[in-house]
Amino acid sequence: MPRKPIVRSNEHYYHITARANNQEFFYLTIEKIWTIMTEELGKLQKNHDLKIASFVLMNNHFHMLLLSPKEDIDRVMYFFMKTVTLKIQRATGRINKIFGGRYKGSIITNLGYMLNVYKYIYRNPIVVLLCEKAEDYPYSTLYYQCRPYLKSPFEITPLAEEIDFEFSNKEELEWLNHAFLKEESDSIRSGLKKTTFGYARDKSTNKIIEPEKKLQHTFL
Repeated sequence: MPRKPIVRSNEHYYHITARANNQEFFYLTIEKIWTIMTEELGKLQKNHDLKIASFVLMNNHFHMLLLSPKEDIDRVMYFFMKTVTLKIQRATGRINKIFGGRYKGSIITNLGYMLNVYKYIYRNPIVVLLCEKAEDYPYSTLYYQCRPYLKSPFEITPLAEEIDFEFSNKEELEWLNHAFLKEESDSIRSGLKKTTFGYARDKSTNKIIEPEKKLQHTFL
């Protein structure tokens, strides 16, 4: 079955993810992969006016939430994947492919959706026990947002530009670190497999499984 083309938009954010070939670790240290990917994102941001709200690098995949004002998300990701692949191949001497396939993208058309996807992205390192608090994982834009004395690898667009949401606030960091229920996390994960994000439905009741809104004031 052919893959559906990604929906082009200059108004909505996308969740983007891609995984290393055979689900193995990338073939360099995570520090070096972080440098390669964030340097490339910085270049693409300047050339395409990207808004990058979050980026988290794991050992064998990444998650990103970004907006492409020029409505060219497919072109942006083509250059990102190609350039990152070439840089890793040159650094490692590998000739085989680096990523297991094309990136996966899901357009986020609702602010409530975006908040929960944002939280899902930043909770990835916690879920696999790489850290206890989301803001302490070093290969994450949240790490830099919470440490303004560090130089960010590129301009991070705070969600405060879209909604009333500040990450220096203790209550909101507690929200990020408060775990989803399993069915909520599964619902988000299922939604991210769709070209246009949407929560999953309970198989027995057919009701939408939507995470509880912990921060009511952030939803407009």
